[in-house]
Parts: sequence; structure tokens; C-alpha cells
Amino acid sequence: MVPETQIQFEEIEDQWRAAQCSQRLGDIHGLQGRYSEAAEMLSNAQSQFEKIGDQLGAAQCLQSLGEIHRMQSRYSEAADMLSNALSQFEKIGNQLGAAKCLQMLGEIHRMQSRNSEAADMLTNVQSQFEKIGDQLGAAQCLQRLGEIHRMQSRYSEAADMVSNAQSQFEKIGHQLGAAQCLQSLGNIHRMQSRYSEAADMLSNAHSQFEKIGDQLGAAQCLKSLGNIHSMQDRYSEAADMLSNAQSQFEKIGDQLGAAQCLQSLGNIHKMQDRYSEAADMLTNAQSQFEKIGNQLGAAQCLQSLGDIHRMQDRYSEAADMLSNALSQFEMIGDQLGAAQCLQSLGEIHRMQDRYSEAADMVSNARQFEKIGDQLGAARSPDKVQKGISENHKAQKFYTNFRFHFKQAKFFCLCFSGQPDSAL
Repeated sequence: MVPETQIQFEEIEDQWRAAQCSQRLGDIHGLQGRYSEAAEMLSNAQSQFEKIGDQLGAAQCLQSLGEIHRMQSRYSEAADMLSNALSQFEKIGNQLGAAKCLQMLGEIHRMQSRNSEAADMLTNVQSQFEKIGDQLGAAQCLQRLGEIHRMQSRYSEAADMVSNAQSQFEKIGHQLGAAQCLQSLGNIHRMQSRYSEAADMLSNAHSQFEKIGDQLGAAQCLKSLGNIHSMQDRYSEAADMLSNAQSQFEKIGDQLGAAQCLQSLGNIHKMQDRYSEAADMLTNAQSQFEKIGNQLGAAQCLQSLGDIHRMQDRYSEAADMLSNALSQFEMIGDQLGAAQCLQSLGEIHRMQDRYSEAADMVSNARQFEKIGDQLGAARSPDKVQKGISENHKAQKFYTNFRFHFKQAKFFCLCFSGQPDSAL
């Protein structure tokens, strides 16, 4: 006869194995972007682990659930879950689990454009991963730090970090991480207007993501390729790619990616002088960014809306929006966005014949050179300076015209006897 205690142990072991299966299947669904199914399985597994007293399993499920919320841009819920999981890992002395939670919390700060806090957290966590011998975690932190540098337009440092991380991923055989680094390097080239190299890298990364079944990575590459086509004035191909990517993001529940596609589509309409449609799309995208707490995206939409008003000669509204966007860019440390706003504000001053203020903006807009944005440095100050020079010539011509006109008028009045009037 089998002892009752042994039967209970066997029942608990069966429950533990069932919980582990649910947990692993949930993690697989999460990696494939099937977030609804993943959340259901992980919640089920968490309940089973808690029922049998497995604190580690329950904490791991809570961590994975937090990661799913993060991937869906639900940052507030994600941060709560990850902070809770972090406390549980620290309580049971699991350093690796605690470090992974801190890593994800740093990633949330990065996605919210809180780059300073994110960099501090990720640098700290990278050291912890190295201390406990987790090569994967250390490489992931290095990759994310490179992304922060990219968003701050520090392209050289970003490329070095991402290339280093890529080598580490390849060394340990982590295909997903290596593909993500290739994607990041492609985006770095894209931001530097090296479109051919960027397109090659992103197309390669897109193929790798599809091969390993990462729908999110594939959609992100498609979005970036669409943006490259847009920068090359190939608007039809760009719109097709971005609409396709937007559908994929919406399918897997990625609110951030969907909002970014909508933003890019709005900018394409802006470039085609279809201002009404562009404004609707950008206003919608701005609302979505604000809803998920993405300050960078919201500021970029506000910048684009300001440019639309500027192109329509609605200078007062344009200046208000661009000044607001400038403040937001400066607050989150986006030097490129701030410099672009200064460029547009300088153009507004020039169009209003406010030459002194425009010249000041030209000087400040030379931040493009400081941050290595070759395209901006080539276009912006020269464009505004050329406009100022042209307006100086026009102003000189108008002054001379007024002098000669007054002389002519004086002689006419001498003969006609008509009263003079001020010009």
C-alpha cells in the first residue's frame, strides 16, 4: 500500500510539472507576440505555483506578465508587476531574477524617454549580470545602453556599444539578440542618412526575425524600411510598408509600434502637402503616445503639427507648438529634435522679417553639427542663412525704393499742388 504522504508528494509534483508547462508555453507565446494567450497561461501558472508554495515559480510568472505588459506599452501596470516580482526575488535571495526585473524596469524608463534614469539603472544591472556570470543579461544591457545613445543622437558611441553586444550575442549563440543588434545598427545608419547600408541591415534583420518567429522584430524592421523609403521620397512604397507594419503591430497588441507607424504615415501626408489628413493622423498619434507615456513620440508629433501650421502661414500657432515641442525635447535630452525645432522657429522668424531673431536661431541650430547629424548640418543653418541673406537684399532694395519713390513723389507734388501723405 502506497503511503498517503507519498501520494500527496506525487500530486504536488504533478501540479508543479503542470505549472511549469503552463509557464513555459506562456513564455513561448510571449516571444511570438501572442500576448493574450501568453498572459492567460502565465496567470494560470502563477496561481498553481502559489497554491503549492513555489515562490520562485510564482515570481518568475509575475516577472513574465510584467514583461508582456511592457511589450504592449502598458508601462504603469508593467512597472507595478516588475517591482512586485523584484521584491519577491530579493526576499528569496534570487539575484538573477532581481537583476532581470531591474533590467526591465530600466527598459521601461528608456521607452518613456527617461534616458538618464534608464542609463543609470541599466549600467548598474549590467555590472550585476557580469558579477553573477550572466553573459546574456550583460549583453542585453549593453544593447539597450547603445539604444539610449542612439536616441540621444550619439551615434558613434551607440554603434560601438551595439556592435560589442552583437558580438557577445553571437558568441553565446543567441540569435534573437544578434538580430536585434543588427536592427539597431541599421537604425543608426538610417538616422545618419546612410540609407543604402541601413536598408541592407534592416532587410537582413527582418529575415532573421521571420526565421525565428519574432513578429515584433519583423514589424519593427518593416517600419524602419518604410521610413527609409519615405526619406528617399518614395512615398507610395513607404505608405504600403508602414500600413502593413501598423497592422502587424495592432495584431500583436504593440501600441507603441502602431502609434509610430501612424506618426510616419501622417508625416508622409505632410510631405505631400495633404495637410488636413496629416494633421488628423498626427493628432491621433500624439494622443496614443501620451496615453502610453511616450514623451518622445508625443513631442515629435507636436513638432510635425507645428511645421504643418508653419507651411500654412499660420505662424502664431506654429511658433507656440514648436516652442512647446522644443521644451519637451530639451527635457528628455533629445538634441536632434530640439535643433530641428530651432530650425523651424528660425524659418518662422525669417518669414516674418524678424532677421535678428532668425539669425540667433541659425546660430543655435548649429547643434546639428555638434551631434553629428550631417543632413541637418548641411541643410538647416545654410537654408536659414540663405533666406536671411535674401531678405537682407530685399530689405535694402525696399529701402532704396522708398527713398527714390519719395523723391519722385516730392517732384510730382511740387507741380500738382496735392497734399503729401505718409508712406
